[in-house]
Amino acid sequence: MDIFVDRARMRAILRVCLYLLTAYPVIDYVLHVHPLTIFGEVWDKVFLLGFAWYAWLERPHDPYDKTQRAIVYVVLLGIAFLLLDVGDLNATFAGFRDDYTAMLFVLVIPYVMTKDDLVPLLKWVVMIGFLIAIHGVYQYVVKIPNPAAWADPLQHERTRVYSIFGSPNILGSYMAFIAPLAVGLALYEKRRGPRLYFALAALASALTLLFTFTRGAWVAFFVGTLVFTWLVNRRLTIAVLILAVLGVAFVHPITSRVTELFNPVYLSKEFANGRIARWINAYDQMRTSPLFGVGMGHYGGAVASQYFGVIYVDNYYAKTLAETGIVGLLALLSLFAIYLRQVFLVWKRATSPQLRYVLAGVVSSLTVLIVHNAMENVFEEAPMYLLFWLVGTAALVYGRQELSDHA
Repeated sequence: MDIFVDRARMRAILRVCLYLLTAYPVIDYVLHVHPLTIFGEVWDKVFLLGFAWYAWLERPHDPYDKTQRAIVYVVLLGIAFLLLDVGDLNATFAGFRDDYTAMLFVLVIPYVMTKDDLVPLLKWVVMIGFLIAIHGVYQYVVKIPNPAAWADPLQHERTRVYSIFGSPNILGSYMAFIAPLAVGLALYEKRRGPRLYFALAALASALTLLFTFTRGAWVAFFVGTLVFTWLVNRRLTIAVLILAVLGVAFVHPITSRVTELFNPVYLSKEFANGRIARWINAYDQMRTSPLFGVGMGHYGGAVASQYFGVIYVDNYYAKTLAETGIVGLLALLSLFAIYLRQVFLVWKRATSPQLRYVLAGVVSSLTVLIVHNAMENVFEEAPMYLLFWLVGTAALVYGRQELSDHA
Protein backbone atom coordinates (compact mmCIF):
# COMPACT_ATOMS: atom_id res chain seq x y z
CA MET A 1 0.00 0.00 0.00
CA ASP A 2 3.01 2.30 0.24
CA ILE A 3 2.70 3.20 -3.41
CA PHE A 4 -0.66 4.84 -2.71
CA VAL A 5 0.83 6.93 0.08
CA ASP A 6 4.12 7.92 -1.49
CA ARG A 7 2.82 10.43 -4.02
CA ALA A 8 6.24 11.18 -5.47
CA ARG A 9 6.79 7.53 -6.29
CA MET A 10 3.28 7.15 -7.65
CA ARG A 11 3.67 10.22 -9.84
CA ALA A 12 6.96 8.86 -11.21
CA ILE A 13 5.23 5.61 -12.17
CA LEU A 14 2.33 7.45 -13.76
CA ARG A 15 4.69 9.62 -15.78
CA VAL A 16 6.12 6.43 -17.26
CA CYS A 17 2.55 5.41 -18.09
CA LEU A 18 1.99 8.82 -19.66
CA TYR A 19 4.91 8.32 -22.02
CA LEU A 20 3.85 4.74 -22.74
CA LEU A 21 0.59 6.17 -24.09
CA THR A 22 2.58 7.74 -26.93
CA ALA A 23 3.22 4.18 -28.12
CA TYR A 24 -0.46 3.29 -27.87
CA PRO A 25 -0.74 1.82 -31.40
CA VAL A 26 2.16 -0.59 -30.84
CA ILE A 27 1.28 -1.58 -27.26
CA ASP A 28 -2.39 -2.09 -28.11
CA TYR A 29 -1.46 -4.21 -31.13
CA VAL A 30 0.91 -6.43 -29.13
CA LEU A 31 -1.51 -6.86 -26.23
CA HIS A 32 -4.33 -7.89 -28.57
CA VAL A 33 -2.30 -10.81 -29.87
CA HIS A 34 -3.60 -14.08 -28.41
CA PRO A 35 -3.15 -15.06 -25.56
CA LEU A 36 -2.59 -11.47 -24.34
CA THR A 37 -6.00 -10.29 -25.51
CA ILE A 38 -7.36 -9.94 -21.99
CA PHE A 39 -4.62 -7.42 -21.20
CA GLY A 40 -5.28 -5.60 -24.45
CA GLU A 41 -8.85 -4.97 -23.37
CA VAL A 42 -8.00 -3.40 -20.00
CA TRP A 43 -4.48 -1.93 -19.97
CA ASP A 44 -5.49 1.60 -20.95
CA LYS A 45 -8.37 1.54 -18.47
CA VAL A 46 -5.91 0.58 -15.73
CA PHE A 47 -3.78 3.59 -16.72
CA LEU A 48 -6.89 5.78 -16.60
CA LEU A 49 -7.77 4.57 -13.11
CA GLY A 50 -4.20 5.22 -11.97
CA PHE A 51 -4.30 8.78 -13.27
CA ALA A 52 -7.72 9.29 -11.68
CA TRP A 53 -6.53 8.00 -8.30
CA TYR A 54 -3.55 10.35 -8.32
CA ALA A 55 -5.76 13.25 -9.42
CA TRP A 56 -8.05 12.55 -6.47
CA LEU A 57 -5.07 12.53 -4.09
CA GLU A 58 -3.82 15.86 -5.47
CA ARG A 59 -6.97 17.83 -4.74
CA PRO A 60 -7.46 20.79 -4.80
CA HIS A 61 -6.38 21.56 -8.32
CA ASP A 62 -6.64 24.47 -10.71
CA PRO A 63 -10.17 24.96 -12.07
CA TYR A 64 -10.92 23.02 -15.22
CA ASP A 65 -10.25 24.82 -18.49
CA LYS A 66 -12.94 25.18 -21.15
CA THR A 67 -12.12 21.89 -22.83
CA GLN A 68 -12.26 19.94 -19.59
CA ARG A 69 -15.54 21.54 -18.60
CA ALA A 70 -16.97 20.74 -22.02
CA ILE A 71 -15.86 17.12 -21.64
CA VAL A 72 -17.61 16.90 -18.27
CA TYR A 73 -20.85 18.12 -19.85
CA VAL A 74 -20.52 15.77 -22.84
CA VAL A 75 -19.78 12.75 -20.65
CA LEU A 76 -22.75 13.60 -18.40
CA LEU A 77 -24.87 13.77 -21.54
CA GLY A 78 -23.49 10.37 -22.53
CA ILE A 79 -24.52 8.98 -19.14
CA ALA A 80 -28.00 10.38 -19.75
CA PHE A 81 -28.09 8.59 -23.13
CA LEU A 82 -26.98 5.44 -21.33
CA LEU A 83 -29.82 5.68 -18.83
CA LEU A 84 -32.36 6.44 -21.55
CA ASP A 85 -31.63 3.16 -23.35
CA VAL A 86 -31.26 0.16 -21.08
CA GLY A 87 -33.14 -2.20 -23.39
CA ASP A 88 -29.86 -3.67 -24.64
CA LEU A 89 -27.50 -2.52 -21.93
CA ASN A 90 -24.49 -4.46 -23.16
CA ALA A 91 -24.46 -2.74 -26.55
CA THR A 92 -25.32 0.65 -25.08
CA PHE A 93 -22.57 0.45 -22.47
CA ALA A 94 -20.06 -0.74 -25.07
CA GLY A 95 -21.01 2.23 -27.25
CA PHE A 96 -20.63 4.58 -24.28
CA ARG A 97 -17.22 3.10 -23.43
CA ASP A 98 -15.89 3.45 -26.97
CA ASP A 99 -17.14 7.02 -27.40
CA TYR A 100 -16.24 8.53 -24.03
CA THR A 101 -13.35 6.67 -22.37
CA ALA A 102 -10.59 8.50 -24.24
CA MET A 103 -12.06 11.88 -23.27
CA LEU A 104 -11.68 11.05 -19.59
CA PHE A 105 -7.89 11.08 -19.90
CA VAL A 106 -8.09 14.85 -20.49
CA LEU A 107 -9.55 15.28 -17.01
CA VAL A 108 -6.78 13.43 -15.18
CA ILE A 109 -3.46 13.40 -17.05
CA PRO A 110 -2.80 17.14 -16.47
CA TYR A 111 -2.13 16.22 -12.83
CA VAL A 112 1.05 14.35 -13.83
CA MET A 113 1.95 16.47 -16.86
CA THR A 114 3.92 19.72 -16.94
CA LYS A 115 4.64 22.26 -19.66
CA ASP A 116 8.08 20.69 -20.08
CA ASP A 117 6.43 17.48 -21.30
CA LEU A 118 5.11 19.05 -24.50
CA VAL A 119 8.14 18.57 -26.74
CA PRO A 120 9.36 15.24 -25.29
CA LEU A 121 5.88 13.71 -25.55
CA LEU A 122 5.54 14.82 -29.15
CA LYS A 123 8.99 13.44 -29.95
CA TRP A 124 7.93 10.05 -28.64
CA VAL A 125 4.68 10.20 -30.61
CA VAL A 126 6.63 10.98 -33.79
CA MET A 127 9.26 8.33 -33.10
CA ILE A 128 6.58 5.63 -32.88
CA GLY A 129 4.94 7.06 -35.98
CA PHE A 130 8.28 7.00 -37.82
CA LEU A 131 8.74 3.30 -37.05
CA ILE A 132 5.24 2.48 -38.27
CA ALA A 133 5.82 4.60 -41.39
CA ILE A 134 8.98 2.63 -42.16
CA HIS A 135 6.95 -0.56 -41.81
CA GLY A 136 4.39 0.86 -44.21
CA VAL A 137 7.03 1.67 -46.81
CA TYR A 138 8.43 -1.83 -46.36
CA GLN A 139 5.00 -3.34 -47.03
CA TYR A 140 4.77 -1.37 -50.25
CA VAL A 141 8.26 -2.35 -51.40
CA VAL A 142 7.65 -6.07 -50.85
CA LYS A 143 4.21 -5.76 -52.48
CA ILE A 144 2.24 -7.19 -49.61
CA PRO A 145 -1.06 -8.53 -51.01
CA ASN A 146 -4.30 -6.72 -50.35
CA PRO A 147 -6.75 -8.65 -48.16
CA ALA A 148 -9.70 -10.00 -50.12
CA ALA A 149 -12.08 -7.79 -48.13
CA TRP A 150 -10.66 -4.73 -49.90
CA ALA A 151 -10.93 -6.15 -53.40
CA ASP A 152 -12.54 -3.70 -55.80
CA PRO A 153 -12.54 -4.08 -59.59
CA LEU A 154 -12.22 -0.31 -59.95
CA GLN A 155 -8.97 -0.20 -57.96
CA HIS A 156 -5.71 -1.09 -59.65
CA GLU A 157 -3.17 -0.33 -56.95
CA ARG A 158 -0.73 -3.15 -56.41
CA THR A 159 -0.74 -2.67 -52.63
CA ARG A 160 -2.59 -0.66 -50.03
CA VAL A 161 -0.40 -0.70 -46.94
CA TYR A 162 -1.93 -1.08 -43.50
CA SER A 163 0.97 -1.90 -41.12
CA ILE A 164 -0.16 -2.90 -37.61
CA PHE A 165 -3.54 -1.18 -37.93
CA GLY A 166 -4.98 -3.78 -40.26
CA SER A 167 -6.72 -1.03 -42.23
CA PRO A 168 -5.22 1.31 -44.85
CA ASN A 169 -7.82 3.92 -43.93
CA ILE A 170 -6.76 4.10 -40.29
CA LEU A 171 -3.06 3.88 -41.14
CA GLY A 172 -3.58 6.76 -43.57
CA SER A 173 -5.26 8.79 -40.86
CA TYR A 174 -2.42 8.03 -38.44
CA MET A 175 0.25 9.02 -40.95
CA ALA A 176 -1.60 12.23 -41.81
CA PHE A 177 -1.69 12.94 -38.06
CA ILE A 178 2.03 12.23 -37.54
CA ALA A 179 3.41 14.22 -40.50
CA PRO A 180 2.53 17.76 -39.26
CA LEU A 181 3.94 16.96 -35.81
CA ALA A 182 7.18 15.78 -37.43
CA VAL A 183 7.45 18.91 -39.58
CA GLY A 184 6.81 21.12 -36.56
CA LEU A 185 9.58 19.36 -34.61
CA ALA A 186 11.95 19.58 -37.59
CA LEU A 187 11.47 23.34 -37.67
CA TYR A 188 11.77 23.49 -33.88
CA GLU A 189 15.18 21.77 -33.78
CA LYS A 190 18.26 23.91 -34.27
CA ARG A 191 20.78 21.10 -34.62
CA ARG A 192 21.22 19.49 -38.02
CA GLY A 193 21.00 15.87 -36.84
CA PRO A 194 17.64 16.07 -35.02
CA ARG A 195 16.24 18.33 -37.73
CA LEU A 196 17.14 15.77 -40.39
CA TYR A 197 15.66 12.96 -38.29
CA PHE A 198 12.28 14.64 -37.96
CA ALA A 199 12.33 15.68 -41.62
CA LEU A 200 12.83 12.02 -42.55
CA ALA A 201 10.00 11.07 -40.20
CA ALA A 202 7.73 13.54 -42.00
CA LEU A 203 8.82 12.21 -45.41
CA ALA A 204 8.30 8.58 -44.41
CA SER A 205 4.87 9.43 -43.00
CA ALA A 206 3.88 11.21 -46.20
CA LEU A 207 5.05 8.29 -48.35
CA THR A 208 3.17 5.76 -46.26
CA LEU A 209 0.11 8.00 -46.39
CA LEU A 210 0.40 7.94 -50.18
CA PHE A 211 0.79 4.16 -50.24
CA THR A 212 -2.42 3.65 -48.24
CA PHE A 213 -4.34 5.05 -51.23
CA THR A 214 -6.87 6.44 -48.78
CA ARG A 215 -8.55 9.46 -50.33
CA GLY A 216 -10.16 10.60 -47.10
CA ALA A 217 -6.79 10.72 -45.35
CA TRP A 218 -5.31 12.55 -48.33
CA VAL A 219 -8.01 15.21 -48.12
CA ALA A 220 -7.58 15.52 -44.35
CA PHE A 221 -3.81 15.82 -44.76
CA PHE A 222 -4.28 18.51 -47.41
CA VAL A 223 -6.52 20.52 -45.07
CA GLY A 224 -4.07 20.02 -42.21
CA THR A 225 -1.20 21.18 -44.40
CA LEU A 226 -3.12 24.30 -45.36
CA VAL A 227 -3.66 25.03 -41.67
CA PHE A 228 0.02 24.46 -40.86
CA THR A 229 1.32 26.72 -43.62
CA TRP A 230 -1.27 29.38 -42.75
CA LEU A 231 -0.01 29.41 -39.17
CA VAL A 232 3.70 29.28 -40.04
CA ASN A 233 4.04 31.26 -43.27
CA ARG A 234 0.95 32.15 -45.26
CA ARG A 235 2.90 32.50 -48.49
CA LEU A 236 3.54 28.75 -48.34
CA THR A 237 -0.20 28.11 -48.51
CA ILE A 238 -0.19 29.07 -52.19
CA ALA A 239 2.67 26.66 -52.80
CA VAL A 240 0.69 23.86 -51.13
CA LEU A 241 -2.31 24.56 -53.34
CA ILE A 242 -0.11 24.47 -56.45
CA LEU A 243 1.57 21.23 -55.36
CA ALA A 244 -1.83 19.66 -54.69
CA VAL A 245 -3.02 20.53 -58.19
CA LEU A 246 0.19 19.17 -59.73
CA GLY A 247 -0.11 16.01 -57.66
CA VAL A 248 -3.65 15.36 -58.83
CA ALA A 249 -2.65 16.09 -62.42
CA PHE A 250 0.66 14.25 -62.72
CA VAL A 251 1.16 11.73 -59.88
CA HIS A 252 -0.46 8.58 -61.23
CA PRO A 253 -1.55 6.96 -57.92
CA ILE A 254 -3.24 10.20 -56.87
CA THR A 255 -4.69 10.85 -60.32
CA SER A 256 -6.21 7.38 -60.59
CA ARG A 257 -7.80 7.55 -57.15
CA VAL A 258 -9.22 11.03 -57.68
CA THR A 259 -10.57 10.41 -61.19
CA GLU A 260 -12.22 7.24 -59.90
CA LEU A 261 -14.60 9.49 -57.97
CA PHE A 262 -16.14 10.58 -61.28
CA ASN A 263 -16.51 7.07 -62.69
CA PRO A 264 -20.25 6.42 -63.31
CA VAL A 265 -19.90 2.84 -62.08
CA TYR A 266 -18.23 4.01 -58.88
CA LEU A 267 -20.87 6.68 -58.27
CA SER A 268 -23.64 4.17 -58.88
CA LYS A 269 -22.05 1.82 -56.37
CA GLU A 270 -21.69 4.59 -53.78
CA PHE A 271 -25.37 5.48 -53.99
CA ALA A 272 -26.41 1.83 -53.99
CA ASN A 273 -24.46 0.47 -51.03
CA GLY A 274 -21.36 2.61 -50.59
CA ARG A 275 -20.52 5.48 -48.28
CA ILE A 276 -23.18 7.83 -49.63
CA ALA A 277 -25.88 5.22 -49.14
CA ARG A 278 -24.65 4.56 -45.61
CA TRP A 279 -24.70 8.26 -44.74
CA ILE A 280 -28.26 8.55 -46.02
CA ASN A 281 -29.25 5.50 -43.99
CA ALA A 282 -27.68 7.05 -40.88
CA TYR A 283 -29.79 10.15 -41.45
CA ASP A 284 -32.88 7.98 -41.82
CA GLN A 285 -32.04 6.25 -38.54
CA MET A 286 -31.84 9.63 -36.83
CA ARG A 287 -35.28 10.58 -38.16
CA THR A 288 -36.85 7.84 -36.01
CA SER A 289 -35.65 9.74 -32.93
CA PRO A 290 -34.31 13.14 -34.05
CA LEU A 291 -33.17 14.51 -30.70
CA PHE A 292 -31.59 11.47 -29.04
CA GLY A 293 -31.04 8.92 -31.79
CA VAL A 294 -31.48 5.15 -31.76
CA GLY A 295 -29.04 4.51 -28.90
CA MET A 296 -25.29 4.34 -28.40
CA GLY A 297 -23.72 1.29 -30.01
CA HIS A 298 -26.81 0.63 -32.11
CA TYR A 299 -25.87 1.88 -35.56
CA GLY A 300 -22.96 2.48 -37.89
CA GLY A 301 -19.91 1.42 -35.89
CA ALA A 302 -17.90 -1.43 -34.44
CA VAL A 303 -20.28 -2.07 -31.53
CA ALA A 304 -23.36 -2.10 -33.76
CA SER A 305 -21.57 -4.45 -36.15
CA GLN A 306 -20.71 -6.81 -33.31
CA TYR A 307 -24.11 -6.85 -31.61
CA PHE A 308 -26.55 -6.28 -34.46
CA GLY A 309 -24.64 -7.00 -37.68
CA VAL A 310 -25.06 -3.38 -38.82
CA ILE A 311 -22.55 -2.22 -41.43
CA TYR A 312 -20.11 0.62 -40.72
CA VAL A 313 -21.26 4.10 -41.75
CA ASP A 314 -17.68 5.26 -42.52
CA ASN A 315 -18.42 8.68 -41.08
CA TYR A 316 -18.02 9.20 -37.33
CA TYR A 317 -20.36 12.17 -37.34
CA ALA A 318 -23.07 10.27 -39.21
CA LYS A 319 -22.69 7.43 -36.71
CA THR A 320 -23.00 9.90 -33.84
CA LEU A 321 -26.06 11.49 -35.42
CA ALA A 322 -27.78 8.13 -35.85
CA GLU A 323 -26.94 6.91 -32.34
CA THR A 324 -27.35 10.09 -30.26
CA GLY A 325 -29.41 12.34 -32.51
CA ILE A 326 -29.06 16.04 -33.10
CA VAL A 327 -28.32 16.69 -29.42
CA GLY A 328 -25.42 14.25 -29.34
CA LEU A 329 -23.91 15.43 -32.61
CA LEU A 330 -24.09 19.11 -31.68
CA ALA A 331 -22.51 18.34 -28.30
CA LEU A 332 -19.63 16.46 -29.95
CA LEU A 333 -19.02 19.14 -32.60
CA SER A 334 -19.11 21.85 -29.93
CA LEU A 335 -16.54 19.95 -27.88
CA PHE A 336 -14.20 19.58 -30.85
CA ALA A 337 -14.60 23.27 -31.71
CA ILE A 338 -13.79 24.33 -28.14
CA TYR A 339 -10.81 21.97 -27.97
CA LEU A 340 -9.34 23.09 -31.29
CA ARG A 341 -9.88 26.75 -30.45
CA GLN A 342 -8.18 26.38 -27.06
CA VAL A 343 -5.13 24.74 -28.64
CA PHE A 344 -5.08 27.43 -31.32
CA LEU A 345 -5.07 30.11 -28.61
CA VAL A 346 -2.04 28.44 -27.01
CA TRP A 347 -0.27 28.73 -30.38
CA LYS A 348 -1.37 32.34 -30.72
CA ARG A 349 -0.13 33.32 -27.26
CA ALA A 350 3.17 31.40 -27.38
CA THR A 351 6.14 33.73 -27.09
CA SER A 352 8.79 31.28 -28.32
CA PRO A 353 9.08 31.29 -32.14
CA GLN A 354 10.43 27.72 -32.08
CA LEU A 355 7.58 26.40 -29.96
CA ARG A 356 5.09 28.07 -32.28
CA TYR A 357 6.25 25.62 -34.96
CA VAL A 358 5.55 22.71 -32.61
CA LEU A 359 2.14 24.08 -31.63
CA ALA A 360 1.28 24.71 -35.28
CA GLY A 361 1.94 21.02 -35.85
CA VAL A 362 -0.41 20.14 -33.01
CA VAL A 363 -3.22 22.35 -34.35
CA SER A 364 -2.75 20.85 -37.82
CA SER A 365 -2.71 17.25 -36.60
CA LEU A 366 -5.90 17.73 -34.59
CA THR A 367 -7.51 19.30 -37.67
CA VAL A 368 -6.51 16.27 -39.74
CA LEU A 369 -8.38 13.85 -37.51
CA ILE A 370 -11.44 16.08 -37.15
CA VAL A 371 -11.69 16.34 -40.94
CA HIS A 372 -11.02 12.67 -41.65
CA ASN A 373 -13.81 11.61 -39.29
CA ALA A 374 -16.23 13.00 -41.86
CA MET A 375 -15.13 10.15 -44.16
CA GLU A 376 -14.17 7.40 -41.75
CA ASN A 377 -14.93 6.15 -38.22
CA VAL A 378 -11.44 7.18 -37.12
CA PHE A 379 -12.31 7.71 -33.47
CA GLU A 380 -13.62 4.17 -33.13
CA GLU A 381 -9.96 3.18 -33.16
CA ALA A 382 -8.83 3.63 -29.55
CA PRO A 383 -5.21 4.57 -30.45
CA MET A 384 -6.39 7.37 -32.72
CA TYR A 385 -8.87 8.84 -30.25
CA LEU A 386 -6.44 8.66 -27.34
CA LEU A 387 -3.61 10.32 -29.30
CA PHE A 388 -6.01 13.03 -30.42
CA TRP A 389 -6.69 13.96 -26.80
CA LEU A 390 -3.15 13.33 -25.51
CA VAL A 391 -1.38 15.60 -27.98
CA GLY A 392 -3.82 18.47 -27.59
CA THR A 393 -3.86 18.17 -23.81
CA ALA A 394 -0.07 18.46 -23.71
CA ALA A 395 -0.43 21.75 -25.60
CA LEU A 396 -3.16 22.97 -23.24
CA VAL A 397 -1.07 22.14 -20.16
CA TYR A 398 1.85 24.01 -21.70
CA GLY A 399 -0.37 27.00 -22.37
CA ARG A 400 -1.91 27.04 -18.91
CA GLN A 401 1.42 26.79 -17.05
CA GLU A 402 3.34 29.08 -19.39
CA LEU A 403 0.71 31.81 -19.04
CA SER A 404 0.65 31.46 -15.25
CA ASP A 405 4.45 31.67 -15.13
CA HIS A 406 4.34 34.98 -16.98
CA ALA A 407 1.30 36.34 -15.17
